[in-house]
Amino acid sequence: MASLQESIALEIKTARTKRNKMLFVVVSRISQVELQRAIHQMEIPILNVGLLLSEQLRLLPPEKRPFEVGRILRSLLAGENKDVVFLDHIEYLFDTELKQNPIRLFENLSGNKTLVIHWPGTLENGALIYATPEHPEYYQSDNSYSSYVIEI
Repeated sequence: MASLQESIALEIKTARTKRNKMLFVVVSRISQVELQRAIHQMEIPILNVGLLLSEQLRLLPPEKRPFEVGRILRSLLAGENKDVVFLDHIEYLFDTELKQNPIRLFENLSGNKTLVIHWPGTLENGALIYATPEHPEYYQSDNSYSSYVIEI
């Protein structure tokens, strides 16, 4: 049986060959600490998206924040000298104030770097889901992204 790091490395290698160089990691069988440890041991830089984004967006008026999300994230990614970056704590992207479609945002950002994204929700029938349907931040992708997902 392949190790966690070997499984992730193989999926990253596959993601690099796709048009959108991204991989969503859904954690269901291991702890988030184990995932972060594996990513750290693979020497992949980890960006705390929620923290880094909120630090910069708080300086802007609320009505301008949705328009700056992509630019700020692109700048943060450009600051990393590795071609693979792990994005963690992405929950802020679902905030209704930001008016974002997180998956489309990652598609747009995945041109020069391979993005490994810790998905904070679940995978059901090939669809990525965040929150519950009655929650204002509820999000469900269609199942066309299932080839971009690894469930560990």
